[in-house]
Amino acid sequence: MRSVYIRPLNFLYGKDASQHIQKKIAAPICGNKLIAFTKIEIIYKDSKKSQLVDVSKISKLNYKNKDQVLRDLSNIKKKRNNILNLDVNQPVIMGVLNITPDSFSDGGKFYKTKSANQHAKMMLTQGAHIIDVGGESTRPGAQTISEKEECRRVMQTVKQISKIKKCAVSIDTRKSQVMKEAVKAGATIVNDISALDFDPNALLLVSKLKKPIILNHSQGTPETMQKNPNYQNVLIDIYDYFETKIKQLEKKGFPKSKIILDPGIGFGKNVEHNLTLMSKISFFHSLGCPLMLGPSRKSFIGKIMGKSDSISRLGGTISSVIIGANQGVQFFRVHDIIEIKEALSINSALHKI
Repeated sequence: MRSVYIRPLNFLYGKDASQHIQKKIAAPICGNKLIAFTKIEIIYKDSKKSQLVDVSKISKLNYKNKDQVLRDLSNIKKKRNNILNLDVNQPVIMGVLNITPDSFSDGGKFYKTKSANQHAKMMLTQGAHIIDVGGESTRPGAQTISEKEECRRVMQTVKQISKIKKCAVSIDTRKSQVMKEAVKAGATIVNDISALDFDPNALLLVSKLKKPIILNHSQGTPETMQKNPNYQNVLIDIYDYFETKIKQLEKKGFPKSKIILDPGIGFGKNVEHNLTLMSKISFFHSLGCPLMLGPSRKSFIGKIMGKSDSISRLGGTISSVIIGANQGVQFFRVHDIIEIKEALSINSALHKI
């Protein structure tokens, strides 16, 4: 297990970023020259100490674990491969489609195939790049349903919307049989909130399917995950977990270029954990994979807002998405496509100045 980690910070955007990269006093985030960083924070696991170092001085310094730091820095700077022809240098929007009677935000609204298909088409028209189809609620306290019932809920919709031109379909499931049937029906991405931990057959199946996989971190199960979640260090604990998962998949022959990492906002985290993960999500870039953020309508927004909490939690969602985008996050899983696309478009326009 590693003992040192790095986090890029002091971000620059647009022409400022490009000019500083040219002068070699900044480095790009994931090959995107419109987002750069001038410093890294070197974090030592055992001592709980950290130090700030200018990008231009990293290779000249002599310090413990220098080779690891330079490898991590290389991972941060390296351009990410496009996934399913989606340009990950531009924000990729994943639209949430819950075909369930009990999801926390929209349970029952799209439970019938006709309404689910209509909503999927509407999200695509609004600017979604991927439709994430889920048949089992994973809200806090939700109960597990059978594979048969989950397949019954989602397969017709997966089959029909996968035929739409330029529509990438993700299957949101923890179960290997549902993954297998959904891919047969046309799904091109697997999104597992348990990061392949729930079903002992999932890792081997995903390795054989070779479809892009979203590894979502969660502590516990939906039934238990919000009962006093606890971490020694939420960033380091999740980083170590992801690093182990990546190695497991690579040992099975699965290409790292097809792995997307989601720290799992709200999945076994309290408000402080969620805020730490979002404010410092750039910490995970050194794992070398694209990142996903899914803060949409989550309960942490309501807990912060208290009596002022709104039904849509749209303002809190947009704020969280922009915080991620400004640290180079590539994928965003959200409910409100028009508003998130608008916010990201304005943010991208500002980055180009």
